[in-house]
Amino acid sequence: MQLQQRRVERSFGLAPPARNRLLGVAGAQTKRALTLVPALLLSFRGAALACGVSGSGAPAGICDASEVLDEKAAAARDRVGLSYGYTSSVLFFSDGSRDSTERHAVMASWEHPLPGRWTFEAGAGSLLGGYVGAASFSPGVLAAVSLSHLVAPPRGRYAAPFLLLSFTLAGVWAQLDNAKAQDYVAFDFSAALAAGSSIRIKTHTVTPFIAGRLFGGPVFWQGAVGSDAYHYSLGPGLAVGIARSRVGLSFGCSVLGEKNIKGGVTVAF
Repeated sequence: MQLQQRRVERSFGLAPPARNRLLGVAGAQTKRALTLVPALLLSFRGAALACGVSGSGAPAGICDASEVLDEKAAAARDRVGLSYGYTSSVLFFSDGSRDSTERHAVMASWEHPLPGRWTFEAGAGSLLGGYVGAASFSPGVLAAVSLSHLVAPPRGRYAAPFLLLSFTLAGVWAQLDNAKAQDYVAFDFSAALAAGSSIRIKTHTVTPFIAGRLFGGPVFWQGAVGSDAYHYSLGPGLAVGIARSRVGLSFGCSVLGEKNIKGGVTVAF
């Protein structure tokens, strides 16, 4: 009965002491993760991934769009990155339960350009913490693969608009501990469309964009199958190329649908 009460409280946004303790742990883990990232990033990706999956970073290929004004970075072929993501949403399960959820995750990624303005990205990382209902996450494993296409490539030297389409498949495995440890498995497929423009500001390249994403996928937990309450997200983002150094930053957030704060740092080589 107490467990069910806590799950109901979580569902309606209340904050019992157990949640406060959990958020304190998650906050400490998040702080350690952010020492690897130059700034708190916002994003979208799809990034974000939802239906029970937490990924991170801006859409794969966003750096290719911004490099039109940066010859040094554009001459590089591959890109490695590190990103952090926070996601907040609600899950509905087949047994009739409704649970709020929060997830903190970090991910390392590798991008490789393909012919025809396509970009492939693969990433793997760790679910650092969070909760579903009254159960808290133990550190878990997540992975994602993405394919993006510059539908309308940026052109021009000073203001280069673009349109980027991306597809992402992701999965996560972790354990949730309430009365006993139980496996949590989720899969997610998403399609995102980002539109923006690259601008030269002194020696930096700044690329503001807005991205919308549709997603879906199952969550398996406690013998029930779940799904995200939202199947879309929408919000702004920003990619920054640092002074022709081949270092890029991505920032962004989702303000409609699934809520997230995500982003990362990449290096081209």
